[in-house]
Amino acid sequence: MQSALTQQEQKTVVAQAWRVFFDDGREAAQPSAIAIREPRVVSAIVTPIDVRQTLALQAPADDGSLDIVWMPPGANEQSSIERDVEAWIDNGATPPRRAPIRAGIRTIRVFWHDARVLLYANAEQLEDALDAIVRFTVVEREAAALEAAMNSIWSTIDADAPLTHAGAGRQQKRQQHVNEMTEIATRMKIIRLRVETALEQLDTRLAESSKRLYSELTLAAALHDRLEKLDEPVQFALDHYELANNRLIDAKAASRDRAHALTGHVLEVAVVLLLLAELVATIYQLRITA
Repeated sequence: MQSALTQQEQKTVVAQAWRVFFDDGREAAQPSAIAIREPRVVSAIVTPIDVRQTLALQAPADDGSLDIVWMPPGANEQSSIERDVEAWIDNGATPPRRAPIRAGIRTIRVFWHDARVLLYANAEQLEDALDAIVRFTVVEREAAALEAAMNSIWSTIDADAPLTHAGAGRQQKRQQHVNEMTEIATRMKIIRLRVETALEQLDTRLAESSKRLYSELTLAAALHDRLEKLDEPVQFALDHYELANNRLIDAKAASRDRAHALTGHVLEVAVVLLLLAELVATIYQLRITA
């Protein structure tokens, strides 16, 4: 990203805003982009936008982007902008998150919503603060998506409970479904592990102030507790479908063995009948010639 403003420039600076677009699966190539590697590879592209137009928006963007409004100390703005920013943040409330996540370190304060962020910070802290906010946004969204995915498959797991102790007859037709659910559960396990890695902040290139602010945000969002709460359900879903797979495979193998055994018996009977037929034919032939 571009370097932060100098203290002299900050004396005359006004509030600023950026819109962050997340390009999944790509490393950051643009100077204004932030590279994220965990919980998934993302290039976060930071684009300046007009503050007033941003604050005039009632509803948050629905394209997965993130709007950030920065208010530096002593910003050369009308006093009413603080009220406009607060109203803008309040309008960012969603059904699962009515109040923003609040976090801060020293002179940095962050009010985070799913698609909107208000940042109070000095100019020299701006770059690290943006880095922490963007990284936190990716990991928080990933954790929330994992929670939603886990909640959505409970009813399917319950409906598939009979597959864990049987597997014959019509249940064999559900093999494709079980395969799909096994893959879903496996991917959920992968996501959970990668979110855990992201929370550890093991990348040595991260600035210390960015790591501290990120830690405060994850603490305010209770991400560690939420991830721990997901551990057993995700593992249970994976074990559940592995067991269902084993039952279906065992039942299919048993059915195949029975079919092979039946085929063997039929062949044995056929051979016996053929030998009897040959014996009868031979006896009949001997009587005719006698």
